[in-house]
Amino acid sequence: MMCIQYHLLLSLVSCFSLHQAVSSLPTPIDSICQGATWNRNGITVAGGLGLGSGLNQLYYPNGLFVDDRGIYIADTNNHRVMKWSSGASNGEVIVNGNDQVDGKPLGQLTKVVVDRDENVYVCDRDNKRVLKYRKDEKQGETILKDISCWGLALDNQGSLYVSDLEANLVMKWPDNLIVAGGNGRGNGLNQLSSPYNIFVDTSRTLFIVDRGNNRIMKWLAGAKEGQLAIASKGFGNADDQLYKPMGVTVDGMGSVYVVEYINTRVVRWLDNAQAGKVIIGGPGYGSSPAQLYFPRDVAFDRDGNLYVADTNNNRIQMYTIDKSACVSGSLDRELIHIVKIFFHLA
Repeated sequence: MMCIQYHLLLSLVSCFSLHQAVSSLPTPIDSICQGATWNRNGITVAGGLGLGSGLNQLYYPNGLFVDDRGIYIADTNNHRVMKWSSGASNGEVIVNGNDQVDGKPLGQLTKVVVDRDENVYVCDRDNKRVLKYRKDEKQGETILKDISCWGLALDNQGSLYVSDLEANLVMKWPDNLIVAGGNGRGNGLNQLSSPYNIFVDTSRTLFIVDRGNNRIMKWLAGAKEGQLAIASKGFGNADDQLYKPMGVTVDGMGSVYVVEYINTRVVRWLDNAQAGKVIIGGPGYGSSPAQLYFPRDVAFDRDGNLYVADTNNNRIQMYTIDKSACVSGSLDRELIHIVKIFFHLA
């Protein structure tokens, strides 16, 4: 077992089994300070050349996944998954919608995630199934069927979490366990209503876009009911409101980042805050670098830059982080300096 203690937060110790140490250590996104901001003018890093099926185009991209290998995009209406390497003008098709799985071509793909072994997992919404593509293999396999999937997330143990819009629950695979919801559609703390995208942190706590209830739920591992991570005060565009949330991600300090489809914005909610702060987009929609048009997903890279699936603009936008306002010589840099590394024999 390897444990890491950070010198600004002496009570914060993160532990990992040795086989996870390389892939699961906290990255700089774990230490984004409250004073950090993002450039409001996005940089188009994929697509943005009109809707189409060319290698430099996208067609209503819904979901994205970012790691050190590149940006993976659920190119929804092209029925494919694209991989865009850093700085590339064109993407690479890694899942082709013309390739059939179990005798069926791929339908609309809403989300993609990639594990540490480079296996690719895809939600094929139209066919109500989740597919797995092993590294360097073109033929996928169905790992979950009869599921109205939308969102996918991987934990640091390699388990896959899948949101089911119709059953109003989140499933964990390969255990095939219901880990959130599953008690009918409703607004109780043990219920969900059309859960969309999801995020799971290093403690295997789930954050769920509970779109039908216009809220973000936080579900601890093993819990029978969730907690309100963000409780919107009605539908609207005020700082304490949400309107059709679609995507969510969370940094290591507990701040929650929400993509709102109708408000065309990304809002940052600090841990336990009663209101959020718009950091990207809004108000109104458009195609300028400072605007979004019905965005649907959001993700970080390891530097803390944000990526947004700007769906109706058929592009992926990157927003660079500015840490100059971070206190004490940049809290985030301080947090990632390791003071003590302890190796414990199991």
